[in-house]
Amino acid sequence: MLLFLQAAAQNKQDDALLYKANLLYQSGNYTAAQELYDKVLEHNPNNSIALFNKANALQQQKNYEAAAKQFQQAALASNNPTLKAKALYNSGVAAIKQQQLNDAINAFKESLLINPNNDSSRNNLQKALNEQKKNEQQNKQQKPNKNPLNKQQADNLLNQLRQQEKELQQYEKQKIKPVNTEKDW
Repeated sequence: MLLFLQAAAQNKQDDALLYKANLLYQSGNYTAAQELYDKVLEHNPNNSIALFNKANALQQQKNYEAAAKQFQQAALASNNPTLKAKALYNSGVAAIKQQQLNDAINAFKESLLINPNNDSSRNNLQKALNEQKKNEQQNKQQKPNKNPLNKQQADNLLNQLRQQEKELQQYEKQKIKPVNTEKDW
């Protein structure tokens, strides 16, 4: 019975901390909000709301790597499909900010599997796929020639082409002889 009362008291304390942290977040004090979310997570490391809100605070502080990891944890800890889909979507956004297109694509796909009606996930997935395709095309264009010629080989090839050009010009001169239009009968 005592254990039950302690757990109930802890839940009330966690709820109060979450409320204060949310107020700090809304006022723009993301660092202080993150600290309060951390206190909630000390008591309950699988509190998906605290994990999600902490990830939002990290993202507001431009700590995208930590935010992406935190969003992934929130998605794993949550039983709520809406929160899970939002956490995966936000994880994708954080991955985009870090130029990690594969991670972003995977996160957006997972989000769409949970919530197929999310237009933002669909649009961002398409943008990430387009960016990935563009990067692949640029990488193909920037690849050096597999068999580059050294200077001597290039000179030899150029000399051969010059020689062929001379021969072609001589052939053309022989081919075009002036035709005598006078009749000699």
